[in-house]
Amino acid sequence: MQGIHGIDLARLEAFVEVATARSFSRAAERLNLTQPTVSARIAQMEAQLGVGLFERLGRRVRLTDAGRALLPHAQRTLQAARDAAEAVHALRAGGGGSLVIGTAPTVGTYVLPGLLQRYAAAQPNVEISIRTGRSQEVSQMVLDDEVQIGFERELGHAEIESVPLYEDDIVLLASRTHPLAVQGIATPAEIANEAVIFFDTGSSYHSISQAVFHNSGVAPRHSIDVDSLEMAKRLVLRGLGLAFLPKVAVEEDLKRGELAPIDIESAMPIRRSIAVIRRRRRSLSDAALSFLSLVGHVFNVEVMPDVGQPGRGLSRRLPAAPYSSAG
Repeated sequence: MQGIHGIDLARLEAFVEVATARSFSRAAERLNLTQPTVSARIAQMEAQLGVGLFERLGRRVRLTDAGRALLPHAQRTLQAARDAAEAVHALRAGGGGSLVIGTAPTVGTYVLPGLLQRYAAAQPNVEISIRTGRSQEVSQMVLDDEVQIGFERELGHAEIESVPLYEDDIVLLASRTHPLAVQGIATPAEIANEAVIFFDTGSSYHSISQAVFHNSGVAPRHSIDVDSLEMAKRLVLRGLGLAFLPKVAVEEDLKRGELAPIDIESAMPIRRSIAVIRRRRRSLSDAALSFLSLVGHVFNVEVMPDVGQPGRGLSRRLPAAPYSSAG
């Protein structure tokens, strides 16, 4: 591969869009350009690099090995250019900028709104964008610089810095009138004798719920599978079964006495560590740094002052605090 000196951002942007859309015509639509213009920019890049970046398969395209090697660097270069423009704009405007967050659905629904309420009050000029996905998807968003900060079940990755925020307790719940709710405790066999509601097949919540029965050598006599946590909660409220749900999602229902927790006999507490993450060596905007500072304050986690500098990151000097309302 020859040198890349002189490749302008317009060509890199065309390359990234074609790689993402896997189509020259779709990339042209996204960029508000003609397809010949996009094709010309890609051809210029390929000529300059001395290597093909795409294999043409009719109307579809796919990256060559060289294209796959170039893609993450091109994405980071474009993100750095956006960050630079944002920093200058924020300086001229006396504040503002943008904050792009990736989050797992449960954190985004039940924890993030309270944080953003505080943040927006202190930083009213910042434009906020939120993307949701499972924890693995949030990690990839961070690695691809699609988001500045992520919230996920702590997974661990060599290129990601993370710090735990709180323990996501997962509790077995029943409606307040359910016989097991009156008992307050049950064996796995007793639980398996009831209808059990599982949600979001493929998620860690689903696998954790299934593991309770698998590890005990029993299986629910009847199960209901649904797509969403909220639907599972509604079914439990209607007395249609039991469900393992994150406590943060049902705090208000528990306070009102509409749902009742059931302890599992001889079982350890079920919980997951929820963390805030960012890509190593990525400089963060002032808007992102301000948000991290708020997160650190709310969860009693120390964030280093130079978190935005390459090679420095989130501190683990303080233990993660259990979640309490951020609103």
